[in-house]
Amino acid sequence: MLGAAAALSVGLAGCGSAEESASAATLVASTSVAASSPASIDYTSLLIEPSDIDAGWTLVSTKPEQDGITGNFGNSEDTEAISTSVIVHEDSETAAAAVAAAKDAVSQEAGGATFSPADVGVGGGILNDQSGTTVVVFGEGRAFAFLEFNSKTGERVPAEVAIEIAKVQDATIKAGVK
Repeated sequence: MLGAAAALSVGLAGCGSAEESASAATLVASTSVAASSPASIDYTSLLIEPSDIDAGWTLVSTKPEQDGITGNFGNSEDTEAISTSVIVHEDSETAAAAVAAAKDAVSQEAGGATFSPADVGVGGGILNDQSGTTVVVFGEGRAFAFLEFNSKTGERVPAEVAIEIAKVQDATIKAGVK
């Protein structure tokens, strides 16, 4: 996917496993703003495919969320992980509020680091801070998306690669949330 493998192999950041990434994404996604659709809906189709990231990536696990899903992806070397959460809200205003709440929560956790605008979805932002973790958040219609990139090597993902993957997630949401 447009050289994502090369960039990811030298660029992902953080130190957590896919499971650790999910906890951060889940915390922000599930607590930012409550949604109201039934929890019994299968939201798996809202996740990107491993091949959308690059060859050698797999979907390690999924976790149903209240009104959404979290997917944890890992590379074949088990050195890089991406966690993506999609939460479907009652309306676009609630999804936009979730984006704002997520930006605030992550910024506080990152010691006041600020999100830069990202050309993805509605209200898209990226935080590629010194700790190595890269986070992209955005809204799309009634959906809120939170992507977290981590690497056991401590290198951070280039912003353009993270945004490219987030755009694929955005397209998947557009196709699946009506």
